[in-house]
Amino acid sequence: MFERIMIATDGSKHSERAAEMGLELARLSGGAITVVYVADTGRLSHLPEDMALASIRDLLIKEGEEATDYIEEMAKRAGVACTKMVIEGHPGDELVRFADESGANVIVLGSCGRSGLDKFLLGSVAEKVVRTSRVPVLTVPGERVCE
Repeated sequence: MFERIMIATDGSKHSERAAEMGLELARLSGGAITVVYVADTGRLSHLPEDMALASIRDLLIKEGEEATDYIEEMAKRAGVACTKMVIEGHPGDELVRFADESGANVIVLGSCGRSGLDKFLLGSVAEKVVRTSRVPVLTVPGERVCE
């Protein structure tokens, strides 16, 4: 049932906790994970093209590679097959799109991300994914409510 588990990460402690849950789900079901980081380049689209913008994009991609590498190491230790993807765009939209296109059976993500803005029950990305996904979504709370 859960052969293709998609784990969304933003490099935060919340997403690491979600990855632990996703890896355990994969281990128990004999499934594999795809860890996905979305570089939020959508926020950059209104800025003028220049070298600084290219540098910011490069930093976002590098951050995504580091975050997915970390989860890949967790998967190796757990004995779970893992693939990594760093994609660009608006995180909520891209996570839902990727899950549909990849045939994921479930999306696992933290209930809040790095920002913790406004201390909502669900972070804005998690809320968007839960509302729009056709794939079941497992949201994993942090050890504490979003801060």
